[in-house]
Amino acid sequence: MVGRACRQPPRCAVADVTSPRASGLYVGWTRHRRLRTVERSFRYRTFHALLDVDELDALEAEVAGFGYRRPALTRFLDRDHLGAGDTPVKAKLARWLASQGAALPGGPVQVLANLRVAGHVFDPVSWWFCHHSDGSLALVVAEVNNTFGESYWYLLDDLEHRPGGVVHARAGKRLHVSPFLPVEGLDYRFSFVLRDDRIVAHIEVEEDGVRVFDATQTGRRRAFTTGALARTLLANPLLPLRTVLLIHLQALRLFARRVRFHRKPAPPEGALVRGHPAPAATGDAAQRRPSGQLPAIPGGTDPEHRASARTLHRAGVAAG
Repeated sequence: MVGRACRQPPRCAVADVTSPRASGLYVGWTRHRRLRTVERSFRYRTFHALLDVDELDALEAEVAGFGYRRPALTRFLDRDHLGAGDTPVKAKLARWLASQGAALPGGPVQVLANLRVAGHVFDPVSWWFCHHSDGSLALVVAEVNNTFGESYWYLLDDLEHRPGGVVHARAGKRLHVSPFLPVEGLDYRFSFVLRDDRIVAHIEVEEDGVRVFDATQTGRRRAFTTGALARTLLANPLLPLRTVLLIHLQALRLFARRVRFHRKPAPPEGALVRGHPAPAATGDAAQRRPSGQLPAIPGGTDPEHRASARTLHRAGVAAG
């Protein structure tokens, strides 16, 4: 469950650790906006599951149509996240954090992700929210996937907490996602609105401090029950296939507008290809800036960022 903001200490609780079920369904919209060369935006209705990884077995037992270890119409599989193999995702996450010089905090681990539906799944980004034992947010891992079967994980542990449950983070772009945006020279600015009944995840892609693209994912909470899952599936049939179709349709439209096409580079060091480690990068690819190693930027001081924060706040209020 997504909890209320707190000011002392300056960490924001995003999980009610006393709730019977922290997991929930979040129904809303995903919007993409291109802000350079050819301005274009589109949005589509989506739903995501916020899953406490310690509740997966209980959810499987309680919710008809959801499976973790057994077949079902909708499933969450360990092998769909954080690398191939059926090792529990919490253990995979702890192992990867250790390789990055970080430790899994002692509180709940939740993931906001697409479910596998009728055997199909595509999750452009899964958000791993890791908490302290008091329920406050310690770090976020952004598990980014592209349509070429590659994935890369961004460790966001230098979080900036703002009033109203807003959290900001930054990272340098490492993984090729769209053929209409390069990898080199771009940075990500992440923002989250985390509240009792709503979630907003917002990504801005910047070049030299200028926003060139953004994507916003919003959702209003529903209980993770048999009835709510059935109603959500009826309203959003075959969501993974529809997501892939919409992505390729928008790509065709940009191609028709003669937007510059960027050839896909080799995956960066640390990336996975279909769940397995990618070959080591060579040449320029090996010199890319690791995520988290960014020049210090005073958060929220520039007018564009303040305007974006106001937009994000309104999106959080109107989400779903």
